[in-house]
Amino acid sequence: MSGNTDKNSSAKSIGILGGTFDPIHCGHLHIAQALQQQLHCQEIRFIPCKNPLLGKKAIANEQQRLTMLQRALVSYPHFIIDEREIKRSTPSYTIDTLRSLRKEFKENPLALILGRDNLAHLNHWHEWTALIQSAHLVIVPRIGCTATYNDTIQDLIKKHQTHDPALLLQQPAGLLFMATVKPLAISSTAIRAAIAQGSMPTGLLPSSVLDYILEQKLYTLRT
Repeated sequence: MSGNTDKNSSAKSIGILGGTFDPIHCGHLHIAQALQQQLHCQEIRFIPCKNPLLGKKAIANEQQRLTMLQRALVSYPHFIIDEREIKRSTPSYTIDTLRSLRKEFKENPLALILGRDNLAHLNHWHEWTALIQSAHLVIVPRIGCTATYNDTIQDLIKKHQTHDPALLLQQPAGLLFMATVKPLAISSTAIRAAIAQGSMPTGLLPSSVLDYILEQKLYTLRT
């Protein structure tokens, strides 16, 4: 048993942060940095979705969102852009992404980063019960979110929760961890709204990303 534990402990641990990133902002980077340190992830993969299956359609197109990610992550050597969902012709189901990653990283610990609001509605996701078979679930707080969990989600938490993040390094998947990360009061929605109103959301996103938004005239009101 000790041999298996040593093998899994030495495998590269990978955090998975999916989203629209329309645009990416300092809140995303803050969460990724905090979890990289807390979970000892050697790598955080930012996976932009082609278009969200739930919620509003992205305003920036795929290439614009990729360019913003590239600009934002240039100074973070352990943050990687993963384009597998953007390139996929089928809908961007999270379980398909996790299975694709699992084929590539057979024994590596994978940690899917989700907000508490997403956890509260996880039982509405496609093949949701299979998610924790392919990755750990790492839950982060969301500003203004006081999510309550139904019996189904409470049962998932009871069966899989660990309070020791070190255990996430010792097996590829199967655990749920409530991360202690203080989120920043920043949202893509608020940034888009500020730009549409003619305000500059300086300090809420990397300056290189804001410069690109202005160059592309993104999120401005159409006349």
